[in-house]
Amino acid sequence: MANAQDTVVPAPKKTIRNFINPDSLPLMNLRIVPIPILTSTPETGVRFGGALEYFFNAKEKDSEARGSYIHGQLTYSTLGQFEAKATWQVFTKGEKFVFRGSAGYSTYNDRFWGVGNNTVAENNYLAQDYSRVFLESRTYRLLRNQWYIGLKLDYNDVYNVVNLRPLSISEQQVSGINGSKSLGLGPAILYEGRDFPFSAHKGAFAEFYFSRNISFKNNPYDFNTWFIDLRKFYPLTPNSTLAFQLSSIHTSGNVPLRELPKVGGSVLMRGYFTGRFRDRSFTALQAEYRFHIWRWIYGAAFGSAGLIDDAPSSYSTSNLLKAGGLGLRFLVNKKNRMFLRLDYARNSTAGGAYYIRLNEAF
Repeated sequence: MANAQDTVVPAPKKTIRNFINPDSLPLMNLRIVPIPILTSTPETGVRFGGALEYFFNAKEKDSEARGSYIHGQLTYSTLGQFEAKATWQVFTKGEKFVFRGSAGYSTYNDRFWGVGNNTVAENNYLAQDYSRVFLESRTYRLLRNQWYIGLKLDYNDVYNVVNLRPLSISEQQVSGINGSKSLGLGPAILYEGRDFPFSAHKGAFAEFYFSRNISFKNNPYDFNTWFIDLRKFYPLTPNSTLAFQLSSIHTSGNVPLRELPKVGGSVLMRGYFTGRFRDRSFTALQAEYRFHIWRWIYGAAFGSAGLIDDAPSSYSTSNLLKAGGLGLRFLVNKKNRMFLRLDYARNSTAGGAYYIRLNEAF
């Protein structure tokens, strides 16, 4: 005789009433998640739009691949910024192939404080408007035991650059400050040992790539990029995790401004404006403690530290950058451990930032 614990609870129907009932969302295991976007920051003004997240698990006979997603969004801001962007991570049947990447078009209001650690004061940045078309793609083929080998392809075209004040003499010497095109190709290696790619509870992840960027069509930008990303996840309890990430990126050659490694954003060194510091070499470590609060609500505490300079040999602890913050997580897909995250972070230089994103930062 089956007891009450063996009873299978059917998923709630996808009705409007259940969509606005937080207790129903984790049980619905949404495959297509509509996300309204409404944010306000000094850089963008009020940004609004919408996004769709499509989640699925490729199946082969009795096996099922880990969760895959395809994300698409359209946004517009009161400062005239527009973005159309797609992001994806797809595991094929049997996880024999993995496709990761993003592509899109955007108009953007950027800030440039200089290259290196000795930048101008916080409010003395160069404001720039520009348009951008981009593609970043990694295609992997399974070798064995969750190790993959593949190819990385990058294309980035920054054009229609408008400087909102005249360039200084030193700014005029910055490679690619008035726009650039780059095309990069190279080998990549992936280890995908996470139990849940969207929000890992245990396991490890590693990615390495080298990209050779060649000049073309009168664009003199000929440079190399090396990248390494290492992550480890320790389950402390069934509902809490301690996560670590080490990321390091290095460039050489005639690197245009937009391709320089940079500090900040919603993923690494949260709390810094994206590009607050830029240079040829950047290494950062971050840690995050994720824990359960109540029902479908989780919390997170995180911190990061990084060094940026023209080469690893020039790193100095006197230039160590630090950031940290707190966040909330809202479970929207229990099967694939998919969360909507809300983070607020402060940095060691000046100010802070908030982020609303789907999936963990790492």
